[in-house]
Amino acid sequence: MEKIRITAVEKNITNCTVETFETMLSMPLTKVGMVTDEGLNDKRLVGAVHFAGEVVGTMSLHVSVAFATLITTAMLGVEESEIDGEEEVKDVLGELANIISGNLKSEFLDNDLSCVISTPSITRGSDFKIEPSKMGELHKWIFRYKKHEIIVEITLKEDLGAKAEIAGIALLDSVAVSAKVNSVDIPTTVINSVIDVFYTMLSMETENISAVPPGFVEGNRTVGTVSFAGDVQGLFNIQVNYDFARIMTAAMLGIDEDEIESEEEVFDVLRELSNIIGGNLKSAFVDVGLSCMLSTPSITSGKDFKVESLNIIKTQRFLFACGGSTIIVDAGIKKDEGGDGRSSAGKEAQGQAPEDTEDELRNLSLIMEIPIELTVEMGRTQKRIQDVLKLGQGSVVELAQLDGEPVDLLVNETLIAKGEIVVEKEKYGIRIVEIVSRTERVKSLR
Repeated sequence: MEKIRITAVEKNITNCTVETFETMLSMPLTKVGMVTDEGLNDKRLVGAVHFAGEVVGTMSLHVSVAFATLITTAMLGVEESEIDGEEEVKDVLGELANIISGNLKSEFLDNDLSCVISTPSITRGSDFKIEPSKMGELHKWIFRYKKHEIIVEITLKEDLGAKAEIAGIALLDSVAVSAKVNSVDIPTTVINSVIDVFYTMLSMETENISAVPPGFVEGNRTVGTVSFAGDVQGLFNIQVNYDFARIMTAAMLGIDEDEIESEEEVFDVLRELSNIIGGNLKSAFVDVGLSCMLSTPSITSGKDFKVESLNIIKTQRFLFACGGSTIIVDAGIKKDEGGDGRSSAGKEAQGQAPEDTEDELRNLSLIMEIPIELTVEMGRTQKRIQDVLKLGQGSVVELAQLDGEPVDLLVNETLIAKGEIVVEKEKYGIRIVEIVSRTERVKSLR
């Protein structure tokens, strides 16, 4: 019997999305039935997270650039003029995708479905469409804040045979993972894999080149993407212009170009190639003792877009020539290179040196690993010292909290929510029943 129920998934995503925007951004969302935000037809951003393990699929958030900018100012508490470039906007959208997908992952784990999620990827541009993995039916929900809207799309499918593969995930600490990742010769693995796969599967000879050939234009193009999750976090893209994608498809299927029946056949070939080459890179990580899951492939096509990872992942680009066509491969793997716990990969990729500036302190990536103390307060009471001294084993302390009232949930001694105690499988937990407003949180500071 399937454990994934789309009604439960919809409820989880709806509750988490609405609560996250209310508590973190002070933006009340309304669920609506159709898209009216004209900004989504212009330049937009999509933050995507992939599931792997006993649950496979993709969850993505679609927003206009205008809404993404507004969200960033609310999240960071700054004016629009103070936003430090597109990277901060990407980080905030990626964090929202991470929160919503992570909450859904927790529900799957509670239902005994072992799974992991990838780090978010960002697609941005004005002319593109995303064809998610063919794993499961596509579901879409729309939420509105004033004139802005956010679209949440998801495809999910169970893969119960993946339980054994996922069993060893996340057993290594970050230092051990980083050392093993660094031991893999990623350039050699990628280059050899691309050359071998194009020759054996398409009978096409390719060569690694150092620069884009003169006259090359990124026109209508297609990108196949897979994500790594588990001990290894990262992204793998293979990009070709659409006319060459048709040549590849004909070669793969052993037919003439005019016999290609649909665009979907072209997409399937790119999915297969990204899956095989990404799978070869995954095997290299597994060979050095890393647990690594590979997401199902997704396709992005269009004329104006870019698929990229967040700053925490350092991306390497590889170029290949095949006849008169160019193949672009991007492989990005998370590497913990900073000794102070901060990721320096993103700064190095942009040619920046790590600095302790005020602007950097606003970057979400710098605070994600800071531990916080979560406290559940069932009630309070006041007693005289002489009464406290009389307490002993078996004594009962009466609290001011009335029976049936919600308990308080505090983060670092700040009230953020109220909940009720639940008992499931002999374990105690708290079910959130109310999120306090930002004003109430400020009042609760001690």
